[in-house]
Amino acid sequence: MTVMKSINESKNIFTVIDVGNSKVSCLIGTPVKTNNVQIKALGFGQHASLGMSNGQVTDMKEIANSIARAVEGAETMAGFNINKVICNLSGGRPITKIIRNKLKIENGRVEKNDILKILKFKNHYQINNYEILSSSVIKYYLDNNTCVDNPLGIFTNTLTVEINYIYGQKSLIKNLSSAVNLCHLSIEKFFICPEASGVSTMLQDERINGAIIIDLGANITSVGVFLNNKIIFSDSIPIGGLHITSDIVRGLGTKSEDAEKIKILHGSTLSNETDEYIKIEIPIISDQGDIITQNIPKAMLTAIIKPRVEEIFELIRERLRQLKPDSNCINQVILCGGGANLSNIRELASNYFETNVRIGRPIGLIDLPEIVQAPSFACLTGLLIKSLEKEKIFNLQNMDKGILKYFGKLGNWFDQNL
Repeated sequence: MTVMKSINESKNIFTVIDVGNSKVSCLIGTPVKTNNVQIKALGFGQHASLGMSNGQVTDMKEIANSIARAVEGAETMAGFNINKVICNLSGGRPITKIIRNKLKIENGRVEKNDILKILKFKNHYQINNYEILSSSVIKYYLDNNTCVDNPLGIFTNTLTVEINYIYGQKSLIKNLSSAVNLCHLSIEKFFICPEASGVSTMLQDERINGAIIIDLGANITSVGVFLNNKIIFSDSIPIGGLHITSDIVRGLGTKSEDAEKIKILHGSTLSNETDEYIKIEIPIISDQGDIITQNIPKAMLTAIIKPRVEEIFELIRERLRQLKPDSNCINQVILCGGGANLSNIRELASNYFETNVRIGRPIGLIDLPEIVQAPSFACLTGLLIKSLEKEKIFNLQNMDKGILKYFGKLGNWFDQNL
């Protein structure tokens, strides 16, 4: 067996793809043996995203080609081929739902069969046109509402479990799976964008104590709320950076590609007194259809960008009102995605949400190409981190694996020693 074949077949090699509306990116990585927290990047590739609009597949052949080109670039850098990937899900308004199950403990002490029983309860888990992507235990509660991480062997009359379910739109899952299959690849698992972006950019303390992730993408802005190290709320808004670019096109009369460059080089969400006197040279389309150069004050560009960003923030605030407990108790917001590169957006968000705001960049990875160390690749790097964690996450769809085996072994110990 060759070295490359050995590497390719290793269970410690993970490949992830972020299928966005502006770009498709692929990252191959492996955990560092001396540090399970960090991941070493082995290969990276990206390609313009064609065949996607507002998070939905609009041309199967085009998006499959974009995926294939991005994967090819990552394989070339890594030096070997891959056949399985883990993919993001940003469109279709992913849903996060928390459900509580309650069980009466017959003999007054929690045994492994009680845990098996309460986890297998069937409530109204299904949502029309959605399927469950993952599920995990958040906390267990005893009679007096005391919160415990592991109830096995504890004396109580009732046991309540709080379970987190994450859902994705069925049609989008099928379409993305078909596109990936056209590249002779298979999808192992989907993770929603805000979950991946949050894991990539947040410190564990932030995820435990409560924080909001806002991923400002090209066509979609994803939002997620973390508490107790779990994502407890997720949603998406069909507005993103390309809408800002379109506003600049309409407001200044320039071409789309020029508007995008102007946004990147000079775009800001807040003005200061000097912006009226700072001139920006821009190419515009004249009445005769020619391209001519015109100077405009920077404040004029900011006046176009700011209302659109405020609209995004206002829609996010409306969606967060659905959250229980109230999101106002969370005092940390992390901005990522391409829109997070806008000048002064952190200050605008801080004023708007009246809380601490920072720009989120990928953390916990080494040998990451410099281009990937940016807010716009938060989802991609988060997918790689989630891939490493996925073996440790308890999935209710695999009752005979993971934590239940652990409970079984621990239960035997309790039976013999208590």
